[in-house]
Amino acid sequence: MTTRRLRRAAGPALLLAVLAAGCSAEDPRPTQRVVVCWGTQDPPPASGVVTFSFRQHGEEVASASGPVDLVLAATVPAGVVTTVLADGEPFGEVGLDLDAEDVAADEDGGTTGYYALTGQGCPDPALLGEAPAAG
Repeated sequence: MTTRRLRRAAGPALLLAVLAAGCSAEDPRPTQRVVVCWGTQDPPPASGVVTFSFRQHGEEVASASGPVDLVLAATVPAGVVTTVLADGEPFGEVGLDLDAEDVAADEDGGTTGYYALTGQGCPDPALLGEAPAAG
């Protein structure tokens, strides 16, 4: 084949590859917000800062850290139980194991509401606008 023929054949082939890739793109997986706060009633870590790890099926999907009286939030995949660890120790579990298609989500894949695990002395978790998001 000549160079000219190769160029002519490559154009449509490239266009088909791009279109096929766009058609096979999946909808975004639904996500859920998990809000945590250590609280002021439990003895604080020596550093005064607590690190939360958000795990699903043993894998860390997000983390966040801050002072013990700060509400922190993480966005995690929805439809899966999320285990929360505080400084490596169990803090709580939220969520349900569901098939992704059973999770109601908006067009961006976000679900409404949130799960909250908060201790005594924490601000109201409804003040999510003030919670730094981890991801």
